[in-house]
Amino acid sequence: MQDDQIQFHIEDSGIGISAEEIPQVFDRFFRSGDSRVRDLEGTGLGLAYVREVARLHGGQLTVQSEMECGSRFTLSLPA
Repeated sequence: MQDDQIQFHIEDSGIGISAEEIPQVFDRFFRSGDSRVRDLEGTGLGLAYVREVARLHGGQLTVQSEMECGSRFTLSLPA
């Protein structure tokens, strides 16, 4: 972390996001093709909105994930 940034980390221990889907996870209306989440409700807009709000404030949203181990989202904003 840089001294001029504030970072928020949100982690889970869920099913994770496949390496193939990581580049698309912030796309508007993207829904995973994984059968384990197919029936969950959602529009595929939440992460796209968060990333855009972060960008508008000079920040960024990133994700690291490993299948069967969970995901870690990091929101970085200027201090």
